[in-house]
Amino acid sequence: MIRSVFRDPRFDKQLETICKVGKKGAIAAKEADEIINRLIQGCESTAEIGVMTKSGEHRIKKCTKYDLGCGYRLITVLDGECLFLTYIGTHDDCNLWLEKNKFLQPRADKPRGKVFLVQKPAADKPSSKRQEAKVEDETCLQPVEERYLRIIFSGLFSRGLDG
Repeated sequence: MIRSVFRDPRFDKQLETICKVGKKGAIAAKEADEIINRLIQGCESTAEIGVMTKSGEHRIKKCTKYDLGCGYRLITVLDGECLFLTYIGTHDDCNLWLEKNKFLQPRADKPRGKVFLVQKPAADKPSSKRQEAKVEDETCLQPVEERYLRIIFSGLFSRGLDG
């Protein structure tokens, strides 16, 4: 389970560079921000977080490569309960970075980085009012005996609408 997300200043610079490249870069940067926000919000389902690359990533242990569209990728590495935002760039740039960093050992003790605590997923939170209301609704929707229905809707039955 991810408890924190580490964001290095170099990652922020890469993100800024992509934004300045053009419209496609801006779209990719926006998608990366959305994925990062979903991770921080505690989404655990990969389908909810973002589109992962088809072949995945095997050069670095516990590495995930997200497809941002427009030829851009986001690379994350999980170490224990901390997820590291390691690289963002074009498909080719990411492949080069992965080749150079095959033996990467991420560390969160860098003083310059930002650490975001991950919010608990909805399943871990105490039951909400909506869930309590659903349980109450289920108990209220029990079959009602016909004699009670005849009393409640006596006006309809007295007019000959009962069959």
